[in-house]
Amino acid sequence: MNPLAEHLLNACAETVIAVDPCSLAIVAANRQAESLLGYSVQDLIGRPIADIEVGLQDLFFWDEVKNGNLDEYQSVEGEYRHQSGSLIVVQKTVRLLNIDGSRLYVLSVHDTTAAKQLEDETARTTSLLAATLESTVDGILVTNLAGGIQHFNHRFTELWQLSASQFGTGEEPRALNLLLDKLADPANFREWFDHLLSQAQSEGSTECRLLDGRVFGVASRPQRLRERPIGRVFSFHDITSLKATEAQLIAARDAAQAASRAKSEFLSHMSHELRTPLNAILGFGKVLEEELLGAQQAKAAHIGKAGQHLLDLINEVLDLASIEAGKLRLDMRSVDLVNTIRDCVALVTPLAEARNIALHVKPLLTDRFVVHADARRLKQMTINLLSNAIKYNHEGGRVEIAVTASGDTHWRLTVLDTGIGIADEDSAQLFESFNRIGSHAAEIEGAGIGLALTRKLALLMQGNVGMQSEIGIGSRFWIELPCARSSALEPVKPAVAELAKPNEPVTLLYIEDDTLSQKLLGAVLTRKRPQYKLLTASSGAAGMALARENKPDLILLDQHLPDGIGAEIFKTLRLQAETRAIPVIALSGNAEPSAIQDAIVAGYAGYLTKPLQIDAALAHIDSVLLESGLI
Repeated sequence: MNPLAEHLLNACAETVIAVDPCSLAIVAANRQAESLLGYSVQDLIGRPIADIEVGLQDLFFWDEVKNGNLDEYQSVEGEYRHQSGSLIVVQKTVRLLNIDGSRLYVLSVHDTTAAKQLEDETARTTSLLAATLESTVDGILVTNLAGGIQHFNHRFTELWQLSASQFGTGEEPRALNLLLDKLADPANFREWFDHLLSQAQSEGSTECRLLDGRVFGVASRPQRLRERPIGRVFSFHDITSLKATEAQLIAARDAAQAASRAKSEFLSHMSHELRTPLNAILGFGKVLEEELLGAQQAKAAHIGKAGQHLLDLINEVLDLASIEAGKLRLDMRSVDLVNTIRDCVALVTPLAEARNIALHVKPLLTDRFVVHADARRLKQMTINLLSNAIKYNHEGGRVEIAVTASGDTHWRLTVLDTGIGIADEDSAQLFESFNRIGSHAAEIEGAGIGLALTRKLALLMQGNVGMQSEIGIGSRFWIELPCARSSALEPVKPAVAELAKPNEPVTLLYIEDDTLSQKLLGAVLTRKRPQYKLLTASSGAAGMALARENKPDLILLDQHLPDGIGAEIFKTLRLQAETRAIPVIALSGNAEPSAIQDAIVAGYAGYLTKPLQIDAALAHIDSVLLESGLI
């Protein structure tokens, strides 16, 4: 071969092979053949072309050449076998040349294996994408940057109840109008659609309601090619059932909130309505007990005792209702169990003495056991256990109170009695509301609420209640509460200073619609605070008029009046120049700490709960007047 021709042949980027048409053997090849096939040029020369070309079409071609039917190929695909045995996909051109009277077939070969693999991969990806788009429950729409339709799946036409023939590619106005015609608010959807087209890189979502009542959730993202936006992809999802469920949940939530508000209002009004008449019963009973002597005094004491028992039942029923309604709020703080037990023992001692029952506290209450609890509710729980231990005990029996550790995180307050005991079959029902068990239930006062309330309160305080009992031996009840993280305790309230004689009469205005409550306070003041002048009003409007006219030194304002709630009347008093500076004490049957706190935050000078504890109420009134410099 001419040296120049050889150099040119080796410089060619494609593989070039020459084949003798008679022997079908390779007679020449360039250096690129070595890279493509793995053979050296020397190994290729003289090798039958059939060792290299293995495609069926190639074999037929060389058979035709061998039979004298000469032909040439222009850019055909074939398969070559590499020296290692692997197959290579190639694109080749076959030309017949006459050189000095000799014929040669010259093959120009280009390796297309990578391109073929890429083509196959692209085909598989396209097939997978098409299958995915057709199997999704969402309708998919692909547009160009101008909004013209490029592609959509079958689900898209199903959702919009349109046929594929109604959509033309690139015909945006007609295609979009087909959708807009089905919408309840087409202007809003069109505005959203146009905004996305104007912001090629943005993403967005919306909801659209159709005229037939269905609702679609729509989302859109840019379609990108090498990070450059070339169109938009929209997905449409039928959320009709989801919106219906959502509407039902909202309606259920609103109904639950309305029921909760109704429960709160019911509890507030019931507390007021039940406590108000007890205010007169307990108040006048206390007045009579102090004024009468002998047998008459004992009868008045019976009225007070019965009224107090009724008040305890009302309190427990309302507490249970508040817990069930989720409205009972606790004032959680560090509480010393020693002080709580000491106060509770003092309160139940008369009950124990009446039945000759000994109360023993062990060990001696000299240590400090601090729990995280609501102090008032803890005292209520402890009194429940102590009073039960006394009521269900034998005459001359014994009650023990002890505090021990329960693990590393809780203190246990235990009340042990030597009473009648509780049968195993009854213990499971012991903490159920209004369930009084045992043969002695009818002989003992109570409504079967105390233990149920005690357990619910303990659970609210992250604690628990338990018991053990043996018939004829006695019972052991306990309350477990978490140890307080801080030992800071509620400070002791200072005693009210001794009253000085007022230089001028002090005028009180009592705004209260219950006539008996008015008369009770009048009788109490006449007997114990004759220096106080009392004015009364039975409605908010009458009370505000009296306040403007007489400018009293102190106003006692009931929180439930025929013409409005106390909070609104209080605001009106604060807005008027004549009454703005007059201190106001709230009176209510709602004894919840949260209600008291809310009243103080609102600006009330104090808060008294019904039924009034007369001595405590007078001390409270005196304190407010003293702080105001009026006495």
